[in-house]
Amino acid sequence: MIEILGCLTYEHNLPLLFLAVGVCCMACFVSANVVRRLRLVARGHRVIWAIVAGLVYGCGVWATHFIAMLAFQPGLPISYAPGLTAVSALVAVLGAALAFPLVQASGKPRRGRALAGGTVLGLSVGAMHFMGMSAMRLPGTVEFSPPHAVLSVLAGGGLAALALARRFDRRRGRLAAACLLAVSILCLHFLGMAGTTILPDGNVEVAGGGLDGHLLAITTAAVVAAIATVGLSSVVLEEKLWGERTRDAARLRRLASGTFEGLLIHRGGTILDVNETLARLVGLPAAALVGHDITRILPAGVASRLRADPEAVANGTAALELELVTEGGRSIPVEILSRVIEEVKTGWRRRARLQPACAVAIRDLTERKRAEAQIRYLAHHDGLTGLPNRALLADRAHQVLELAAREGRGAAILCLDLDRFKTVNDVMGHEGGDRLLAQVAERLRASLRASDTVARLGGDEFAIIKADLDTPEAGAALANRVIAALSVPYDLDGQVFEIGTSVGIALFPGDGRTVPRLLHNADTALYRAKRDGRGVYRFFEPAMDQRLLERRAMERDLRVAVERGEMFLVYQPQFDTMTRELVGQEALLRWTHPARGVVPPSDFVPLAEEAGLIIPLGRWVLETACIEAAGWPVPCRVAVNLSPAQFRQPDLVAAISGILERTGLPPQRLKMEVTEGLLIGDTERALTVLRALKAMGIFLSLDDFGTGYSSLGYLRRFPFDELKIDQSFVRGLGRDVESAAIIEAVLALGRSLGLSVVAEGVETEEQLGMLRSRGCPQVQGYLLGRPARSGEFFAAAVTPRLPETLLAASPHMHGSA
Repeated sequence: MIEILGCLTYEHNLPLLFLAVGVCCMACFVSANVVRRLRLVARGHRVIWAIVAGLVYGCGVWATHFIAMLAFQPGLPISYAPGLTAVSALVAVLGAALAFPLVQASGKPRRGRALAGGTVLGLSVGAMHFMGMSAMRLPGTVEFSPPHAVLSVLAGGGLAALALARRFDRRRGRLAAACLLAVSILCLHFLGMAGTTILPDGNVEVAGGGLDGHLLAITTAAVVAAIATVGLSSVVLEEKLWGERTRDAARLRRLASGTFEGLLIHRGGTILDVNETLARLVGLPAAALVGHDITRILPAGVASRLRADPEAVANGTAALELELVTEGGRSIPVEILSRVIEEVKTGWRRRARLQPACAVAIRDLTERKRAEAQIRYLAHHDGLTGLPNRALLADRAHQVLELAAREGRGAAILCLDLDRFKTVNDVMGHEGGDRLLAQVAERLRASLRASDTVARLGGDEFAIIKADLDTPEAGAALANRVIAALSVPYDLDGQVFEIGTSVGIALFPGDGRTVPRLLHNADTALYRAKRDGRGVYRFFEPAMDQRLLERRAMERDLRVAVERGEMFLVYQPQFDTMTRELVGQEALLRWTHPARGVVPPSDFVPLAEEAGLIIPLGRWVLETACIEAAGWPVPCRVAVNLSPAQFRQPDLVAAISGILERTGLPPQRLKMEVTEGLLIGDTERALTVLRALKAMGIFLSLDDFGTGYSSLGYLRRFPFDELKIDQSFVRGLGRDVESAAIIEAVLALGRSLGLSVVAEGVETEEQLGMLRSRGCPQVQGYLLGRPARSGEFFAAAVTPRLPETLLAASPHMHGSA
């Protein structure tokens, strides 16, 4: 009897034993790396890698066993049965090919699967070991100890189960698994060998035909080297390819997660993958969405549509908009697009058509919808006041009129225009005017019912749609309410302004059945209200439309009146009350219409200002007056009025200088008359312009002194040469003491400041006598000379003088004042 374990030191070749251990460790290490691929590759490729893992592990175990057996040298001739030896290797390969996929194909190993896999490995390796021992042919009998056999299989299987419970996707886990597998193989082998006994029998002859030990060693070494090389090469190659794929996948995932759209991939409605953008959009982690049905994200109807026909919302040609409800219950407007990205998948035996994999892009439309809503709001509302604009007013007016026509009720459109609003712009600038308009809008909102609409048409113009109008008196009541609300003083930075409004009213259906006609008629009524004194309302009357048409025709004729030669100048003389000499003439514009005849300045001058024609007319008046004055035989001054629109022109000083240069009139003979309204608002610019004109030598006169925004500060700061007393005060002489007192105050002020004073509008001898008795230096008016064309005053051979009879002042005149 020979105890194999007992003679390890004596009957075994130690180098071969160490070689067996090395082969075992190498096989286990390569197997662990191959097994790792089972969880990473696609399901169709797992069979290939399971066979590779089985070959590496099974052949490694088989090689370990037979190298260890070759290291045993008992002094007896030994050979091996070829068939049983081959079957033992096949058992080890098949056992490993079954055990490894059972544990690692599903991801993280479970205890039950690890135990099952370890049992399969233990049984297959044990079967290989004892089949290989039974294949030995030698002169003797080989006996196995059942307790040792059972213990070896249990030890090998238990250690294999511990190895298979490791995490093969981690490097440390793979190394631990390889070590445990190697120990399980060695334990099973040497525990099995410890229970093996050889009984020599000298009478037994060794059967021929067995495998020679040297041939078996060469074969084993070649098989192990080939399998190890193939296994390691496969692992390295797959690792490299997998690393590239992993990097590509990571790059694609970063790219997908960096997009503005949420992306998901589904097959038959089951979510395969999502990007981080979609996970953030729905408020769930990506892991909580993968594997679920797309109804977890999309409404059931849309999900059914995508399952039935993924191309129904594909390629951006038929993007579908819907409301997406997030995990927190928030509703988000989105747009979805779908596209098929995988049609056919290849199987082992045939090409099998599966349900297509589809990519769905979900785009958050929140910002776009907000921007569209803002654009729609700006397109239909006034940016300053927030009121509806003209477009929205027309739309709502159409709805009101349609409803009123169906129900047989009335409606009204009111047009409003602010009175004295220009004053606010002149004093506070456009910024102050905008703030006042905002306050006006708030007051208008407060004055209306919820069913009424107020809109800003532009500038200081507003319109109101009043629905359900029972009687015209209801429209009048609304107009009175609006006039009263807008007449309350406004406080802008401590300055109080009182404006008002005029209202024109057009009634449906009597004044029109369409919105344009009603707006036109309400605007016509508004024009009438402004002409009737402002701060009032007027209903539309058919006669108003005719007058408005006439006004429009007059405006058209006014635009071509200068070219047709219909405009001309007349001059009203100004006399010195002491010397009786002619000191100047005021240029006045006149218009002779070919059909209307002479048009009063009170009719066409305001029209020219409203139509923007006052600037070219003003320049024509100034140039014509300078040309005609340059030819007068008496070198008196010519006075020209400067309109507010002209005064605001940036090139005013240069234009006046050019006119004087072209006409040859000395600057000292030109008198520019300005009103007090020009001095408020942009005071510094007014001061700059007047000083520039003064520096040129032009005579400056402050017209209508005392009727506007009179302030002694104007006379102190601005370089005026003359004050003109308004004719309204002159007409009051002899009738009220207030007019006489004002005139005396202006005359005293002029003397104290060294300014000349002109009283205009002198029409009676009594007025002239009272002015002369109070020391008024200069006068003008119909009593002294009516306006006439240039040169008519110089038709006589002598210079025009004030008649002596008009200079006789009666003492009782002076006392009556």
